[in-house]
Amino acid sequence: MKKRIISLLLALVLPATLLPVHAWGATVVDSGTCGANLTWTLDSDGLLAIDGKGEMSNWNSSSSVPWKAHRNKIKRAIIDNGVTSIGSAAFFNCSKLTSVTIPDSVTSIGSSAFFGCNSLTSVTIPDSVTSIGNWAFQNCSNLTNITIPDSVTSIGWRAFEG
Repeated sequence: MKKRIISLLLALVLPATLLPVHAWGATVVDSGTCGANLTWTLDSDGLLAIDGKGEMSNWNSSSSVPWKAHRNKIKRAIIDNGVTSIGSAAFFNCSKLTSVTIPDSVTSIGSSAFFGCNSLTSVTIPDSVTSIGNWAFQNCSNLTNITIPDSVTSIGWRAFEG
């Protein structure tokens, strides 16, 4: 009898292990486009994923960023390999953003890209990046560890102020 119960339980549990991880955890909160060939998805765990190939849009203000309504929900950002730039004001005042993954395909970080991300403590900028825009990391008051490679030839005005 015990063997039958164990067999039945295994028969019920094993198929569930074949489901994608996100099927059990986070759900998609919102999604859209953020460049000619880029899409974004925000999940219920606060992960903003940016996928595709090419440049991220540059926004004139934080109020025009497509995920602006969810700014206070974003905790992590993962930018897919293939994205070539981080747009101006992209993560402006994402105050709960604690980590960002920047791939080797990114060559520039736009003006005010991470302005006011005061929960951000550490950033590694890959060797592919050559320019960091004005105010890019301004008012990131808890940013205490940043790696800037020799490939960066241009750092904008007040990029790390505050």
